[in-house]
Amino acid sequence: MFENILTKETISFKDLEEIAFKIACEFANDILRNMLEEYDKKIMDSRDTKEFRHKGKETTTVKAKTGLVEYTRTKYIQKQENGKNKCVYLTDEILNIKEMGQVSGGVIELIVQNISEVSYRVCAEMISKMTGLTISGVGVWNIVQKLGEEIRQYEKEKVEAHQNDKLQAGTKETPTIYQEADGIMIYTQGKDRKEQIEKYKKEHPNEDIPKKVRNIEIKLGMTYEGWKEVGKNRYALVGKEYVAGYMTGEEMANITNANLHSKYDMSKVELRVLNSDGGSWIKRLLTEKTIYQADSYHLKEKITTHVRDTEDSEILKAMFYKREYSKMIEYVEGLKYKYDGEVEEVEKLNELQRYLNKRKETMKRYRDYDGIKQKLKTYSKKTGLKYRNMGCQESNNYCRLTRRMKKKRMSWSKNGSENIAKVITMYASESCTDIIRDLNIQMLSESFTEYAERYIAKIEENIKEMKKKKVKTKELYTFKQGSLEGYPQLKKILENKPISELIYR
Repeated sequence: MFENILTKETISFKDLEEIAFKIACEFANDILRNMLEEYDKKIMDSRDTKEFRHKGKETTTVKAKTGLVEYTRTKYIQKQENGKNKCVYLTDEILNIKEMGQVSGGVIELIVQNISEVSYRVCAEMISKMTGLTISGVGVWNIVQKLGEEIRQYEKEKVEAHQNDKLQAGTKETPTIYQEADGIMIYTQGKDRKEQIEKYKKEHPNEDIPKKVRNIEIKLGMTYEGWKEVGKNRYALVGKEYVAGYMTGEEMANITNANLHSKYDMSKVELRVLNSDGGSWIKRLLTEKTIYQADSYHLKEKITTHVRDTEDSEILKAMFYKREYSKMIEYVEGLKYKYDGEVEEVEKLNELQRYLNKRKETMKRYRDYDGIKQKLKTYSKKTGLKYRNMGCQESNNYCRLTRRMKKKRMSWSKNGSENIAKVITMYASESCTDIIRDLNIQMLSESFTEYAERYIAKIEENIKEMKKKKVKTKELYTFKQGSLEGYPQLKKILENKPISELIYR
């Protein structure tokens, strides 16, 4: 490790920092290995010898923040009910890491934190630089795909449990549930694109293939309780939960309702509001007691793109703010005469008029319904939350999915895009920790946790004693690689001068 450094004409602090970091990682790997192997012995001594027959030792590795941790654990043979033998590694079972490709929970967390912002390759580079682990872009991709599949299965089982009245009801109380739903179109690739094109050709044999055929919609649903003030004129959503994927409106409704049931005491919910642009699938999210309102962002965007004159578009938006919904439709009708003879402009106005007519019953804001404002005041005193106008979906889409999945020239497979969408939205949800727990990923048993705490406590005690006696680290701990033994020059430098002051030539 040190040869390359010592042959340089100069030694920088960065060089020494990297050396120290590698040594620390190797030290940590030794600690982890010793903990696992000692605990494996404990399991071996306390196991049911009739059920688990000892079949020797095998070595494996796990990718951790500190690097590759190599450890040896015991192999057992367990007889199954069908009479067949099964190979079991009890230590691996306790660690719950084999299903994720021998990757630690810490590494998975780093990947989840970064994958919503950067590509698989860049995410791998960041992790390789920040930790003692070297991982590839393909390695990151594999973990995201596996985690996405786990979330899919988790959602499926949760819905089934809810439909069979076997899902444990939540206890959290809230008088309000806000829902928003929308979709983003992404560009497909490979066989998925070919399948969409071939399907369109069969259905429209004499037509040119439009670009939109190559797109597919990821649906995104969001629920929250209200808003809390986090600064002057700044608010944050409380209790955010997301659902994303390629699904029908009914499927999204089932997942959303299961999530709400498992989190809240739904008997305490008095007001439920759904805000959306009005896609046909979104209506499946409605319940008998849900107030439905058209999304203001999409409405204003429609006005901007379909009315050429800025002054006219601002007049229409002002009518919307004043709740003059019928006048808006009448005003658009009048604009047709203004652009008489301009076929393209008139057709755009016709489209806008159809859009407004379709939503004339849902343009009313939920706060304008009889008695709602007074109820919201009462709720606010009870919860401390604010209850504002809705319309957060578009910005949340951008922050969560659009920014990651709709970059220039980016295309996706259907399966791969759904998996990363589920991972991104899981991490953004308030119940992210609960989901990971329920997925059974990286959650160590209580017995191992207790053992680890005692083990670490001993190390901390030794370090304290070492500091008191001013004992050198090497007298208590040795490393497989990276020891200062054999490098007397570097040892002497480090003993006589603080690292921060080193500029060796």
